[in-house]
Amino acid sequence: MKYPGQLKNNKFRKLWFADTLIGTADQIEILIISWVIITKTNSGLILGIYSAIRFVSTIFAPFIGGIIDNFNKKTTLKISRFYMLIHSLIFLYLSNNDLLSTFNIIFITFFYGIARTSDRISRESLTQLLISKINLRNASALIRSIMDFAKIIGPLIGAIVYSYYGITQAYILIAILYFFSFLIIFSIDVPGVNYHKINIIKEIKTGIKYLNKNKVLVSIMFFAGLANLILFTLPGAYLPFIIKDIINGNASDLALFNSFTAIGALIGSLILSFGNLSNRPGKLVFSFLITWHFSMFLTSIITNKLLLTLILVIYGAAGSITMISLAVLVLSITQKDMIGRIIGIRQLAIFTLPVGLVISGYLIDTIGIIFSIQSVTIIGLILTLTLGYKSKKFMNYKNIN
Repeated sequence: MKYPGQLKNNKFRKLWFADTLIGTADQIEILIISWVIITKTNSGLILGIYSAIRFVSTIFAPFIGGIIDNFNKKTTLKISRFYMLIHSLIFLYLSNNDLLSTFNIIFITFFYGIARTSDRISRESLTQLLISKINLRNASALIRSIMDFAKIIGPLIGAIVYSYYGITQAYILIAILYFFSFLIIFSIDVPGVNYHKINIIKEIKTGIKYLNKNKVLVSIMFFAGLANLILFTLPGAYLPFIIKDIINGNASDLALFNSFTAIGALIGSLILSFGNLSNRPGKLVFSFLITWHFSMFLTSIITNKLLLTLILVIYGAAGSITMISLAVLVLSITQKDMIGRIIGIRQLAIFTLPVGLVISGYLIDTIGIIFSIQSVTIIGLILTLTLGYKSKKFMNYKNIN
């Protein structure tokens, strides 16, 4: 059988398929738990806290990245995915015994977030080992495209299983997906280091020193932090309440509109998987960040379902192109022996997401959905324009092929 792009690489193909299972399980859980929290509390702040707790552990990312740089990436990936399986079994037990309280959800999800952070760093580090530098763009786009596909199919599957069979059966499915993703990793033969003595503080200092020498990498961190602080709050904080309070929908409607965002992201991923849009990735990122902000702003003033669908597709595509371009730049610029540390430091940019989610949840409860969306996107646009003006080396950077 002939496979497209870097899927010809058997090792990468296995990783890609395992990521499909992980992504689908993750999206099923997000849909189910978000709806459980909304129906139990009707609070934007509580939903924001839950969404935030999935990412707050990124504050440990530099430490995790330093450790991963000193171990076989396959080993660290197996550990993170094994814990994800344990996490799903814990939720399965709690749901089956009617113990799935809001506190339990948030407390247990914190530890899942640590595994999720480790998993992402391990997977991206492993991708750099398996794929040649010239093919990183195609590989990154393929991974992102399957994650975007999971965002389409996962919530739809979750909504169907949850609506017809209940939360316990949904977690049985989630556990099965995590289990097979864990098994697939065993079949990937990956060379790597296995050191036993690690000075974490020294590793982090080395990573920060390396980062500070490259202004392009510094700019990437700031742009990624801005995107997480402002733009990723739409699906995590705003969209569930738009569906529940404005459209008067249910979990299936939330899954459907989430899928439109994911369809747009998939389109953006596929576009980048076939080639470059520009030889100036910095300017490309800047232009799509502007588009991303405008599309989010429009969700606050459009009530027509068809137009809202179109806007969500544009939102997803702009976000996908932006974040893939940033990820490819990191993988292309960074040395192989530093990649875990740099990805770990870059993960700190995601730490702005829980901050943005909590703030967004508070704003929803105090000034409403419409004004909160408009406020944060205007602030985001101002910050984007300021960063674009200050980041001259990033804006003028040329693609390395």
